[in-house]
Amino acid sequence: MAGNLMNKGKAITSDTASVTDAVRLVLRRIIRLLVGSVSFPALLEIVRKIYVEEAERKLTQDGSRATKSALALMTGLDTRVVTSVLKSDLDSSLQPKNFCAESALLDMWANDPFFQDEATSNPATLPLEGRGRTFQGLVRRSVGRNITVKTVLDRLIQSSNVELQSDATERVKMLSQFYSPLSNDRAEMTDIALYESSRVLSAVIHNMTSPSELRVPQQGRWTYRLSPGRYKEFRLAARELLEKQIAEGEKLLEQFEEKHKEPNQLTVGLGWYQWGGHDTDEESE
Repeated sequence: MAGNLMNKGKAITSDTASVTDAVRLVLRRIIRLLVGSVSFPALLEIVRKIYVEEAERKLTQDGSRATKSALALMTGLDTRVVTSVLKSDLDSSLQPKNFCAESALLDMWANDPFFQDEATSNPATLPLEGRGRTFQGLVRRSVGRNITVKTVLDRLIQSSNVELQSDATERVKMLSQFYSPLSNDRAEMTDIALYESSRVLSAVIHNMTSPSELRVPQQGRWTYRLSPGRYKEFRLAARELLEKQIAEGEKLLEQFEEKHKEPNQLTVGLGWYQWGGHDTDEESE
């Protein structure tokens, strides 16, 4: 009996490690897309809210009451935190100024009368260094003392939010209040990547909770034995194959698509991609 319990315990530990490794792989790719545009506190607030919502959904689907005590047990959060999360509203709490330190600084600069031009009420052009009504003072008030002025200034110059004017005294002028660390193309690609990842996971979750006859196609094929010298050749052949399948998929969607938008219609789709051979494809951490 003792031996069986030990073996079972080892199996559970192994399963937990496997899930943990997979979670790390998925989260690492998501975070790689978000670093520099969404701060860790903002991301943590989003995750905390969604985790409690999904725990509430799971308890309800399982026929249990989603009490604060049950939610605390399932999420590992204190009941007081659960209560706070249930009352919170992400749309109001996660304004652009709360998404990252750069946005918070620009928001204070634009809206705090202390850093505005008295005559126009526009953001004042600030001396770079010194106490009080300076760019250094703005950094200390909005970001904190642990981050250097140069670090913040370099980021805002890179994003075209400010310019440094070098006259007798170096001054910082705001060019745009709206911080966007990503180019339009990269922002669009980030949106596409996150939406596509969500759709893949949606298919997986559906298949895990549905009888076999209602499951949707969700397949992957791969090899561990591709010569690096043939990767370009493989990539071109894969693109040719997928382009043919994409054309066939578009015809299939057109065949089933109704002519006019009506209430209660479904959103469905197909996806194609080739993975492997990129620096984002580490299978182990």
